[in-house]
Amino acid sequence: MSVGYAERELLVAEKTYRAIGYFIFEFSQTEYTIRHYVGRELKIEEKHFAAVMQSYDVALLCAVAKRVFEANFDKERYEAAERLLNRFYKINEQRVRVANGLWMPHFNGGTLHHVSRAQLKPQGYIEQTTLLEKLGAEAQEIKFGFFELFGVVNEEDIEF
Repeated sequence: MSVGYAERELLVAEKTYRAIGYFIFEFSQTEYTIRHYVGRELKIEEKHFAAVMQSYDVALLCAVAKRVFEANFDKERYEAAERLLNRFYKINEQRVRVANGLWMPHFNGGTLHHVSRAQLKPQGYIEQTTLLEKLGAEAQEIKFGFFELFGVVNEEDIEF
């Protein structure tokens, strides 16, 4: 028995939904990891953590993290942190599109229409499912880079 058109569309859409979820999950895990380590470097008590650390958007979080790490790390360690933060900031551009765009999950491998606030021109992006899978993996890689930078050997050793 062959799969009909509607079933194929649903399968394609489901793959897009999973890719969106995977990317957002990995992005949020990495974002929180950065917040955690900045808070730890600043010695922010847990009772103050949410009030202080959760108020930054990603751009400000990356800027604050760079200043804190620059002040606290040697040059080599700071440069490694800065590279990770720059990569994270870059994939945030994609997160903004994912969160604010109009999705057509069953069309052309996941199609996204987005209007940039800076340019006010609508743009279309196709094959977003594959891109989001790659970006999710990159976010995870960045998170693991921070674990390594802070001496975490196993993910189970993390204390948040």
